[in-house]
Amino acid sequence: PRVKSVVLALAVDDVHPHNLSQFMDEHAVCVRPGHHCAKPLMRVLGVGATARASFYVYNDTDDVDALADALAEAASFFSS
Repeated sequence: PRVKSVVLALAVDDVHPHNLSQFMDEHAVCVRPGHHCAKPLMRVLGVGATARASFYVYNDTDDVDALADALAEAASFFSS
């Protein structure tokens, strides 16, 4: 079957998801930090929270590239 949507749970080492979300917003990429109505799963996985990115039929490869570029910049920014 064709994939019609994708949801990604994102985490950057030692960066709180709210801080990652704000950084991404400043780079014109929208993600949502939090538990995403999955707190029991987060507890089992030992994850406090994540930043969630979603794609749908109206997104294109430019959106994927923007997310990847912003994540790389975030990792570099927060590691310094």
